[in-house]
Amino acid sequence: MKNRHYPIKASDFIKEIEPHILKYYKRPGRPTGISHYHFFSAVLYVLRTGIPWRDVPTFYGHWHTIYTRFKRWSENGLFWHLLYLLQKKRKSALTASG
Repeated sequence: MKNRHYPIKASDFIKEIEPHILKYYKRPGRPTGISHYHFFSAVLYVLRTGIPWRDVPTFYGHWHTIYTRFKRWSENGLFWHLLYLLQKKRKSALTASG
């Protein structure tokens, strides 16, 4: 499913990224209406294209829901945590193969 709307395969996301999200992010209340995968893909799409949040394609979910979750995750440091972990993992993979 690697295309311009979903740059990461769902299986790769579930294996590599979602465990870190579930470990770091524990929000009480009812389950989210948009999966972490669709949300993460929507954020990558916004960052890659530079479009306003209101112009997020509807197949990702409602733009305000995506923006609100992005704001919460940014404020509590989850995106920095993910970036750090993914960079660390990539660096160790490059060191092991080189």
